[in-house]
Amino acid sequence: MDAKAALDRVTEMERVAAASKRQAEMMADFLDDALARQDTLFVEAAQMGETPSYIASVSLEWIRRQVHLAHTMPLLKKKMDPATGKVRIDEESIEIIRQRPIDWSREAVLAKYLIEREHHKFPPILAVLSEPWVDDPSSEMWDDDGRAKETSTIFHPLDGRGRVGLIDLSSEARLYALDGQHRVIGISAALNLISTGRLDVREKEGQVKRDEMLLLDDLIAEFDLDEAKVQKLGSERMGIEIIPAVIEGESREEAQLRVRTTFTHVNKQAAPLTPGEISQLDEDNGFAIVARRVAVRHSFFKDVKNAVNFKNSTISKRSAHITTLQTLTEMARSYLIADNRYTAWAPKRFELPRRPQESELNSGIEEFTALWDHIVHLPTFHAIASGEPAALHRRFAHEDAKEGKGFGHMLLRPVGQQALAQVVGLLRADGMSLEEIFSKLSELDRRNGFQLDSVANPWWGILYDFNGQRISIRGRETAVKILRHMVAGLPDRDRRELREAIAEARFIGGDEYRDYTDTRVSKSKISLPELI
Repeated sequence: MDAKAALDRVTEMERVAAASKRQAEMMADFLDDALARQDTLFVEAAQMGETPSYIASVSLEWIRRQVHLAHTMPLLKKKMDPATGKVRIDEESIEIIRQRPIDWSREAVLAKYLIEREHHKFPPILAVLSEPWVDDPSSEMWDDDGRAKETSTIFHPLDGRGRVGLIDLSSEARLYALDGQHRVIGISAALNLISTGRLDVREKEGQVKRDEMLLLDDLIAEFDLDEAKVQKLGSERMGIEIIPAVIEGESREEAQLRVRTTFTHVNKQAAPLTPGEISQLDEDNGFAIVARRVAVRHSFFKDVKNAVNFKNSTISKRSAHITTLQTLTEMARSYLIADNRYTAWAPKRFELPRRPQESELNSGIEEFTALWDHIVHLPTFHAIASGEPAALHRRFAHEDAKEGKGFGHMLLRPVGQQALAQVVGLLRADGMSLEEIFSKLSELDRRNGFQLDSVANPWWGILYDFNGQRISIRGRETAVKILRHMVAGLPDRDRRELREAIAEARFIGGDEYRDYTDTRVSKSKISLPELI
C-alpha cells in the first residue's frame, strides 16, 4: 500500500469515528431530553402471552410519587369500607380484582431495612397503568360495541424493531401496584422518615400505635450511619414492569379479567418458601446458620440416614426423619438465647436479623453441637443410631395397630425437641452443667418418662390430646415448666401455678380428673410429677 492510500485510509477511519461520535452525542442528547421529561418514561418492551409490558428503571422517589396501591384504583373505590379502609367484598368486587390486604405493620420494618442496611435490595414492582377514560364506560375511547379504540399505554418506539422507546405518562395517568404493594409502602415510609425525622408505627390493620415511632436520629446513632448517604436514598433506582389496564379491542370486562388473571398468576407462580427452605437460605439469622451447619456436620445426622428433613416443618408419624431443619433452628434459638452472649442475635422490634460475626457463629455452633452430643446419648437416640426405626419410637401405641408397640416419644416430635432445648438452655443459665442435666434426662428416658400417650406421665393432656389421640402443640410452655421442675425443681409459687395447669389438662368431665394411675379423682388430688 502506497503512502497516499494509507493516508486516505486513516482519513476515512477518522471520518467514520467522528461520525460515530457525533451520532452517539446526538443520541445521548436525545435520551437526556427524553429522560428529563416528566410525561414520558424510557422503557424496554416485553411480551408474554397476549399482554404487552414495559420494563423501566426508576428512582425510589419516583415510586413514592407515581405508584399507588391497588385498592385505590377508581375501579374499587366505591367498594371501599370507610371504617376499615379495605375493599368491601361482594359479588362485583370479588370479580373485579383479588388483592391481598395490606399488612401495615410491615411498613416500619421495611423502612428501617432500607435505611440501615447497606446491601438492601427489593425485586421489581409489577404495576398497571390506567387512564381516566378506562373507568368511564361512556368515554368516546370505547366504540359502539364497548371495546377500546386504543391501548391505554401509549408506546413510542425508538428503534426499528420496537424494542426500546418511551411510554406516555400524562398528568392524569395512574400506576397501581399489582405485585409489590408492601414494597411501595416501605419505600414511601422510608422516604417520609428521612424527610420528617420520624415515622409512626402502625398495627397490621393500619391503626397508629400509641407512643411508638421510629426516629431518624436514633437510627443514625445506633447503626453509625452516614447521614449524607441516607439522604440520597430517594435517588436509588429499582425495576418496575408496567402493563396496560386496557388493550386495544378489549371490552372493559375482558380488561378486568386479564389484569386480575395476571395478578393471580404472578402470585401463584411465586410459590412461598417452606420454613425449611428459609432456614437453608437465610444468611442473616444466626440461629438458622448454626442449625444448618450442625445439621450437616454432626456425626449423628451424617450416620443416621434421612435424619433431617430439610424442607418441611413437620414429620409424619411413619417418617424416618429424626428432626427438621426448621426445628433445629428453633432449638438453636431456644437454647442459645438463654445465654447473654447470643441475645443480640434475636432481631429487635422493627428490624430484620443481622448476621453475627464468624467468631460468634463458631461459638454458637460449638455450643449447639455440645447439646446434640448429649441428646444423641439418651437411650432412645442411642437405639435409633443402632438401627431401630425412628418411626417406631415416634408413633403412639394406637397408631401401631398390628403390634401396639409405638412409644409416642416426646423427643421424636418437633414440639418436644424445642421444649427440651429451651429447658436445657434455662437450666444451663441457672448454673447446671450438661452432664448433670442429661444424667437426669437419661434416667427419665430409661423409665419411659418421655412417652406422651401414657397417663402415668405428665405430658398426657399437655402435649398429648387424649380425646383426639394426637399431638397438641398448645401445651409447649407448660411442658417446658414441667421438665424444668422434674430436673431442678421450681419455686413454690411456680409450683402452684404448674399444678393447676396439669390438673386442668387432666379434666375428663363433671368434677373428675385423671391422675397418674389412671384413676378418676377430684382436682385437689392431682399432684406435680416427682423430681428425677
